[in-house]
Amino acid sequence: MKSPFRTINAWIAKKITAWLCLLLFLCSVSFGGAETKTDETAVQIEEAIAWMNILDNLDLEGLNQYETLESPYSWFIPLQLPGNVLAFVEPLHEQCACAFLIFGKDKALLLDTCTGVVPLRETVEYFTDLPVTVLNSHDHFDHMGGNYCFDDILCYDLPSAVLHLTNGPTDQELKEILDRKKTFYMHLQYFGFQIPDTIPGKAPKGTVEDGQIIDLGGRSLEVIHTPGHQPSCIMLLDRENKLLFTGDMFYPGPMYCMFDDSSFPDYVKSIRKAADLAVEVGIQEVYTSHNLPTADTETLCRFAGFLEGIESGAITEYEAEEGFRIYEMDEDISICLLDEGTEPVTGFSMAP
Repeated sequence: MKSPFRTINAWIAKKITAWLCLLLFLCSVSFGGAETKTDETAVQIEEAIAWMNILDNLDLEGLNQYETLESPYSWFIPLQLPGNVLAFVEPLHEQCACAFLIFGKDKALLLDTCTGVVPLRETVEYFTDLPVTVLNSHDHFDHMGGNYCFDDILCYDLPSAVLHLTNGPTDQELKEILDRKKTFYMHLQYFGFQIPDTIPGKAPKGTVEDGQIIDLGGRSLEVIHTPGHQPSCIMLLDRENKLLFTGDMFYPGPMYCMFDDSSFPDYVKSIRKAADLAVEVGIQEVYTSHNLPTADTETLCRFAGFLEGIESGAITEYEAEEGFRIYEMDEDISICLLDEGTEPVTGFSMAP
């Protein structure tokens, strides 16, 4: 593994360079004359504003608490975490997804592959020569989008998940991945990344089940099925190193349970199961898949009680937003549920 001499400040410097390019672009639009005031220019301005919002929403102070590693690839931020784990953060896409490389003696496991707008494989291979198995925490686009550049892929044993990985992101998901207002394209263009026209699928070589043990050589990971956000959601438990990887079921930020295959009762049970397990094993900090790569177990336990309060009717206060109910536990943690009469969000899975 390379020495961790690259700090997050170096990454910020690159981002500022892209910011300057953005400002130059906006100036050229503003002062380029009447002939430039076209519909295309209006769309570009809209994109530029959206990109600035992506940057503004980044928790740079939070990311700065982690040890950042040297990498020649500027799209992902590689972070060294306790327990011989690397996190790869994709901060310049609206989803800000986190993938985790977990090292054993014989092989490594990559939990998720982010959106796929930039291949993750080169970054992974920069940090290890071990054989790498990909396991998807669930089959949403921002966790399995980069599967196509890996060979050994696993997912939860669910026919709809296998089909989704095989076919690749749905049309709706492709819009989310490749939407120029949701990905900081100027950064991609400035640093010479090729912007894909589509994201291909990749059939998994196998599946995992609840309770299955994955042996990496001197390191065992236990699969915990935790449906709710989506039926194929799993967590990974490393008992010896006291680590729990929570996927999309829990992270610092807004969580979602309003898809056509979401289940709030399952969500409540899964989070209680995860919280109790974390306490039982003695886990202090869990590894999360969006925004920041870690959160404390105390917050996970509070979230379990919060969801139970919503389910029981003890918690009734929420914000109504476009047919959804937003329940806020605190300034960082919330969950989005369907309001009565609202149709669930579709197009993000291949569930029947």
